[in-house]
Amino acid sequence: MLFIFVPLSVLAGIISLLSFSAARALSVKRACFIVGIMVAFPIIANEVFQYIWYRKAIPEKIGITYPISTYDETGFREGCGTIVFKLSDETLALIKKDGLKFLAGATQGRGHPGEHYYRYAEWQETPLPPDWTSEGSWMICSGLSNGDHARIVAAAKSRGAYFTTKDEGTLVLIPSLGYIVYSFFG
Repeated sequence: MLFIFVPLSVLAGIISLLSFSAARALSVKRACFIVGIMVAFPIIANEVFQYIWYRKAIPEKIGITYPISTYDETGFREGCGTIVFKLSDETLALIKKDGLKFLAGATQGRGHPGEHYYRYAEWQETPLPPDWTSEGSWMICSGLSNGDHARIVAAAKSRGAYFTTKDEGTLVLIPSLGYIVYSFFG
C-alpha cells in the first residue's frame, strides 16, 4: 500500500511547495522539512495501522508489548504476511509457570469477538508438523532477516513452544525468544 501513498505524497508535496514558494519566499530548509514530513507520515501511519490491525488477531489472554517485525503482501482479494510480537513479561511468567494450561481457552482473536474466521483451535505443544518446516517454513511471506527466521523455525521444530491454527492462519508462541508469531496466507 505504501507504493501508492509515498510517491503521491512526495509528488503532491513538491507541486505544492513549488507553487507556494513561487508566491512567497520559502527557505530550502523549510521546504525540505515539509517534504520530509509528507514522506514520513504515510510510513509511520502504515506501521501504526498494521500494529493495531494485526494485534486484534492475537487472543486477549496473551499479553503483547510491541511488534518485532510486520510484513504483509496484499492483493485484490488475497494476501499473506508474518507479524512477530514481543510477549509481555506477565505472559512469559504465566507460560513458564503453567505452560499449555495457561493457553487453554485462548482461542479467539481479541479484536474479533464471535467471528468464526478468528477462532483458533486448541493450543498444542511444538514441534510443529514436519511438513510445515521441511521446505522453508509455514511463514510464507516474511520480512524477517535470515537469522531471525532461522531462530523462529528452530524453536518451532523443538519442544517448549506452542501453536494453534485457524482458517488461513497460524499462531506460534515461543517463550524462549519471548515472541508470538502470527502468519497468514489467504
